[in-house]
Amino acid sequence: MNTRNPDPTSSAALSITRIANACTLIELDGRSVLTDPWLTERWYLRRGEPLGMTVDDLPALAAIVATNFAPNHWDLRALRRYRHKATTPVYVATASMARQARALGYRLAERLPWGAVRNPGAGPRIEAVPAGRMLRWRHNAYVISAQGIRVYFGGEIREVDLLRDYRVANPPVDVALLPTNGLGPAIGTPFVMGHKEAVDGATVLGARALIAIHDAHAADPMSLIFRRHGSAGQAKALAAERARDLDVVLLPPGQRWTYPRAGDTPSCG
Repeated sequence: MNTRNPDPTSSAALSITRIANACTLIELDGRSVLTDPWLTERWYLRRGEPLGMTVDDLPALAAIVATNFAPNHWDLRALRRYRHKATTPVYVATASMARQARALGYRLAERLPWGAVRNPGAGPRIEAVPAGRMLRWRHNAYVISAQGIRVYFGGEIREVDLLRDYRVANPPVDVALLPTNGLGPAIGTPFVMGHKEAVDGATVLGARALIAIHDAHAADPMSLIFRRHGSAGQAKALAAERARDLDVVLLPPGQRWTYPRAGDTPSCG
C-alpha cells in the first residue's frame, strides 16, 4: 500500500492517484477531489486489487463526488471516518445519497442534477453530466476542470452515445477516466463500459489520455452472478491498433500519475 500523502505543491497541473475500482484522488491546480469513494471491503464485495490509500491518508478535499449508490462507489463506512466532514462539499447523484452524507456530518452534501455546476471554495469547476440510469435512479458523471485542463470522470458509465452527446456541445477533455471491465451478468447487457467502449468513449471526448478504472474484479460472492467482459490491458492493446494518439494508462493502486502542462509528457511517479 502506498501511504504517501499527495503533495499539493507539485508542479504538475494534474495528478491522479487510483485508490481502488473507480475511487481516485484527482489533484487539479493544487486542490484535491475524491471520486466514487470505496476504501473498505464487504464480505460479499472485494476489491480484487490492493488498496492504494486509506481514509487516514486522504488530504483535506475540495470535494467528494459520487456517481451512484452502489457500495463500491459510495462507501458510507469509510466516509464516516473522514476527518474533514463538516467542511467538505459532497456532490452525488440522488437525494437519498445526499441525506446519507448529511447524516454522517457532511453539511455541504447535495444532489447535483445533470448540467449543474459548482466551484467549491473557488477550487476546480465541477459539472454533473448524464451517465445513464439504473432502473429509475440517475447516475452522474463529472467533468472537473481548472486552469484550462479538463478531466472527465465516468465511474459507472456504459453508453458511448452519452459521451458523444456531451462532446457535441462542449470542448474536448484532456483526460478521461472510464470503466474497462464491462462488468455485468454472464448473459445480458453489461452495467459499465468494456475495453472497446472505453477506447471509443475517450476518443469521442477528444482525450489525450485514458485512465482505466473499474477494472479489477475479485472472486467474491458477487462474482457468482456478475462477470467481466473486458480489461484495461485489452483497452491498451486496442488503442495501439486504432487510436494511437490515445495514451491508455494502466495505473496501479497507490501510484500517482501526473499530467503536466501543454508541451510536456505525462509520467508516473
